[in-house]
Amino acid sequence: MAPATSWLNAWTGTLAALRANGVRRTVKQILMIDQPRVGRFVGKDDYGNEYYENRDEIVLRDRWVEYKKWNPDATQVPAEWHQWLHHITDDVPTPQTVPKPFFSPPHVENLTGSEGAFKTYNTTVPKYNAWKPATKERQG
Repeated sequence: MAPATSWLNAWTGTLAALRANGVRRTVKQILMIDQPRVGRFVGKDDYGNEYYENRDEIVLRDRWVEYKKWNPDATQVPAEWHQWLHHITDDVPTPQTVPKPFFSPPHVENLTGSEGAFKTYNTTVPKYNAWKPATKERQG
């Protein structure tokens, strides 16, 4: 009985998301977060990520982010929104509630594996050089 119930709950949840969000946003949610969800829009960060909340959901699964980029990564969420997502604070981050110190650098996502990844630059002379085979011209 449990598998049929879970299938029915998933289907009714998808229908509710289609009714509330529309086809395009529901398909995007399925592709991005594997599950269509319905909730109240809470805010948007500087990078275009949108944050939602649904208090009718299970505790600690009632807040989520919909990333602007198609390659979602947890490092794309700024620290103040990370605190809100993980229930460290209930205050929605705004420029008034989260003053930035003048010396803090802007948030940057993890760029490992991309063109912007950090690459070391070595100035030391190597102890050993790679072997280069000597070749002679053929006579003939």
